[in-house]
Amino acid sequence: MKSNLVALMIASGALAMSGAALAGDAAAGEKKAEMCMDCHEPAEDFADLSADEIAGKINTIVAGQFKHQKKLTLSDADVADIAAYFAAADGK
Repeated sequence: MKSNLVALMIASGALAMSGAALAGDAAAGEKKAEMCMDCHEPAEDFADLSADEIAGKINTIVAGQFKHQKKLTLSDADVADIAAYFAAADGK
């Protein structure tokens, strides 16, 4: 579990620093994030995280680098939109 957390942090940091994250559309992300709402409360689970940090976390799940309850198959645009939605829910 600890190694998964370290890998997640490294991947998140690399993505954020690389500028590889797309600028997402929070309005589009709201619909796409419905599948996440069974388990996540955006303002609580993603509090104080930027859209880039959230996208990094989602990308580690999509890549299979982090164990998650649901198998996620998302495009880069989907990830960016969902991350923008979650970040906006926290006012970021």
